[in-house]
Amino acid sequence: MSHLRISSPDLSGDRIPAAARDREPRVRDRAREAVVLMVFSAGVSVALTLVVLLGSGLGR
Repeated sequence: MSHLRISSPDLSGDRIPAAARDREPRVRDRAREAVVLMVFSAGVSVALTLVVLLGSGLGR
């Protein structure tokens, strides 16, 4: 008895081929992610610094 395998279409909505999806990200993409992370970190640091400064100013 022969088993036929019928493949269903990819319904994930992702139009990127599977081979490209499984590749490691490019250096450019990694650099962009690193910059976004650094900007986020700097923003959080500035916000926390302002909270501490405002808190110490109001405590006087």
